[in-house]
Amino acid sequence: MNLQEFLEPIKLAGIPLSNHEAYFMDGRSPKPSMKNSIGLGECSCGDYFIANNNDTVVLIEETRLISMFRGLRREYSYLNDDDQYSFIKKTMQQENKLKAYGSMLVLCRLSSLCKDAKAMLDSKKYQFWLVVSDIEEMNKEPDTSRVFDFLRDHLSNDLRSDLSPQIVEEVRFLSSSDFIKKLSEYTTSS
Repeated sequence: MNLQEFLEPIKLAGIPLSNHEAYFMDGRSPKPSMKNSIGLGECSCGDYFIANNNDTVVLIEETRLISMFRGLRREYSYLNDDDQYSFIKKTMQQENKLKAYGSMLVLCRLSSLCKDAKAMLDSKKYQFWLVVSDIEEMNKEPDTSRVFDFLRDHLSNDLRSDLSPQIVEEVRFLSSSDFIKKLSEYTTSS
């Protein structure tokens, strides 16, 4: 297995970023997904991973967090506001925790099957980045900024406490523009 077969441009909201590549782990692509190629089938995991020149591997989950929140609010509109927020927060927390753990499983299996991956991933620190690609929604409705702040603060704190530092050193919520700026610090060393 060659790790380079999973290298592709990072896509945000379906649009490829020029000059930014990562290793594709999840979903559908013209190429096979990593999780399927290593025999894990339909496990839940992040979308990509990248490694920097230091000792960090970043697991990337591109998410439409605002749309997901609104959809869950509609689906559970029969709950009072406090119960609804609590349920939605717990649902989103569990989904993203599962994606972080699933990503670690994919990387573990990958490093057992691919020497290039093993060399890249051994003895590294891991970060989990949630890239909110529908942040532009904040301009459309007045309460969206409050919703984003609520989700970012609560989910990042909950995920930090659920994902031990031995597994994931840092959890970040980034807008698409902040993510693109942050990418310049990282490379997909092969």
